[in-house]
Amino acid sequence: MDWFRALAGEHVALGLSGGADSVALLWRCVAQGLQITALHFNHGFDDENGDEAEAFCRALCARAGVELRVGRCEAQRPARGWSKEAFARHHRMAFFARETRALGIRTLLLAHQADDRAEGIVLRLARGCGGAALTGFTEQAPLPGAREVRIVRPLLQETHAALVAELRDRGETWVEDCSNADLRIPRNALRRCLVPTLPHFTAGVNAAAQLLAEDEAYLESAARAATQRLSATELHLKPDTPPVLARRALRRWLAGTDKGPLGPGQAACERLLALPLGSVTMLPGPLRVRRTAATAWVCEARGSC
Repeated sequence: MDWFRALAGEHVALGLSGGADSVALLWRCVAQGLQITALHFNHGFDDENGDEAEAFCRALCARAGVELRVGRCEAQRPARGWSKEAFARHHRMAFFARETRALGIRTLLLAHQADDRAEGIVLRLARGCGGAALTGFTEQAPLPGAREVRIVRPLLQETHAALVAELRDRGETWVEDCSNADLRIPRNALRRCLVPTLPHFTAGVNAAAQLLAEDEAYLESAARAATQRLSATELHLKPDTPPVLARRALRRWLAGTDKGPLGPGQAACERLLALPLGSVTMLPGPLRVRRTAATAWVCEARGSC
């Protein structure tokens, strides 16, 4: 889809980190005459060049004639149990949600590109994810914390190298996040050590993701067809529903009932599949769930553990 044409006349927000990808996206929006407000979030980590990136974004937006809103995380380190990357993303997305709601904006542009998508898929594979998680970023998705706002990723068909070349042709600069050199961060190790040995990495992983997305859509349709009853408290599947479909139905059911911090994870689905008939287990939320038949589960209580 030509997102720049589709968004003509709409006031949109743009996540601006100061890196090459988001800077290239900003200049494309300017060239297309889009009405944009840039959103920059300074994570405030002592070991990163966040202040440099913030100053760069302020100067860039002043030169481009683009409104800029800046947020900053006051916490200097991730909370217990959070990775640095997840902690940063959580606070950044919360900032995006606050600002888009305050501005009445319904579309947030993010500069994820094909390399980002491929790297994310491989990292999820290494964590044991499956199904929808291995299809990677989508062009559209709801914004966490403000689901009435849609995230749009117009650059998913392009590579980082192509965007860098575009900026160089324009004579534009950007800021390199100094944390990108830290090989203790899995994404950086993947990008620096593995990807250079696989010349078709990005194209191949993105092609595989497209095939997985088609498989995922078919299996989700089959799981819905196998569901006899689905409510906030009950899930009943047709007899002899295979585990691959039962797992998907359970995940969809838990997504509608589980409000706990862990979400409808794979471990919860596996626990329910392995639960003996008539037995009860406690899930995050907290939820008290009983298996009432080979293909039926009931949520008996919430907040009881």
